[in-house]
Amino acid sequence: MLSEGDEAPAVSLPAYVDGERRTIDLQEYLGEGIVVLAFYPADFNPACTMQASDLGDLDLFTMQKDVSVFAVSPDSTYSHEAFADRYSLHVPLLSDRDGDAAEAYDVALETDLGERLVQRAAFVVDHRGTVQYAWATDDLEAQIDVAPVKRAVGDIGGDDTAIERYRVGHDHYVEGREAFTEAMADYEDREWMDARNGFEEAEPAFTTAADHFDTAVRFAETGDFETVVDRTEEKADTLSHAAKWLTDSADAFASGRGKQGAEYREDAERLLDAAEDLSEPPDPDAFALTDDGVEVGESVVVHSADEDGYDLRADDADAVDTDLDLADDALDAVPEGESAYDDASAESDTVEGDLEMDVEAVEAADADDDGERSAVEGDTVEGDLEMDLDVVEDATDGDESDGGAASSPRSDAAETSAEREGAVDPADAPGGGSDASDGGESAGEGDEEDEVEELDLVDPTEGDDEAEEDDERADWDIPGR
Repeated sequence: MLSEGDEAPAVSLPAYVDGERRTIDLQEYLGEGIVVLAFYPADFNPACTMQASDLGDLDLFTMQKDVSVFAVSPDSTYSHEAFADRYSLHVPLLSDRDGDAAEAYDVALETDLGERLVQRAAFVVDHRGTVQYAWATDDLEAQIDVAPVKRAVGDIGGDDTAIERYRVGHDHYVEGREAFTEAMADYEDREWMDARNGFEEAEPAFTTAADHFDTAVRFAETGDFETVVDRTEEKADTLSHAAKWLTDSADAFASGRGKQGAEYREDAERLLDAAEDLSEPPDPDAFALTDDGVEVGESVVVHSADEDGYDLRADDADAVDTDLDLADDALDAVPEGESAYDDASAESDTVEGDLEMDVEAVEAADADDDGERSAVEGDTVEGDLEMDLDVVEDATDGDESDGGAASSPRSDAAETSAEREGAVDPADAPGGGSDASDGGESAGEGDEEDEVEELDLVDPTEGDDEAEEDDERADWDIPGR
């Protein structure tokens, strides 16, 4: 078995992880964070009960961002799948069919009958790749005691790793701040889509920065440095949530939902007010690693435990872009329900078209009839429908000259239509046109009847039904015939 202080070997094995099969290379994890490696003899081994597995407690470590947990046995990934499903395990299960990992960690076991098995063992490897805790037993029914594993994980620290994690987090923070600052300018200019895209880019950058700062806090051993990193993690996390609210606000304004956009903006402003009270993350060069821990530069003033937090000196603070405040004047100019978002002009449903009416001509005609101008009331429909009002006026005047006798609307319409088509000239019409008030109209109708020749049209299908009935009767089988 490997001992504490030994370098943990890196192996690559097939594994069953979160419902899928893939290869796990420990080289990607060793030296990056804390690794917990557990060996067990087999899936569904005697240490498992009907209710729980001996690996169940290791699931607790999978919830820590800076801790990776792996369980290793000689079983196949298909056996691992059934084992994980039976006990709802989330620990990645590695398949050591050839015993390479067991040999590397010196936990291979051979029984008196020559069976090749593996000891039950647990290893905790720190972020430098060094074994900090090692335990193994030949008792295959024994379970791993997670209490010393937790203590070993908790005792692992390192200012060197904390500074490295802080440096990576600070790079992501600067990336998020640049995108956020540009998005704020677009937001103030009401360039909603550009602002939305900018905030959407800033949010994951701040989130990633907060994760690295959190890991740095986990490894930090120097108190002042831990205080600074803890507050930087808080600021990055606050700005991440503010960017989310501003993304929703800009999206709402772009979609014409002004009231909802203003509500999201108010939520973001509360977060930005909280972020403003937190100092900007110092440049990583402000910290130096010494034999006594992390030395904090003069540009960073760390407060006592009662005051909490830290401040950047003015000369260095000016070199860091901290312009993350909302421009209140510009944003207050965006009213809720402004016509730019809510079209107030659309008060009623309107039908648009090309129908047009010469209202002046209609009013003039009504004035000639009654001596009064009648107003056109009600809804109007616009379109290409046009009326020859001169012809209508002539017909109206003709009716009045005949002593007020009005012709039927149907005949007037027919006459007007015929005149417009040029088919009938009123002067050449039988009966003398409109002057034949004493029966001329009826005479005209009689002439039209004489001119129309009636055609004796015969229905070519007449008689077919009877013929078909005769044919059908001929096929009937009538008794007695």
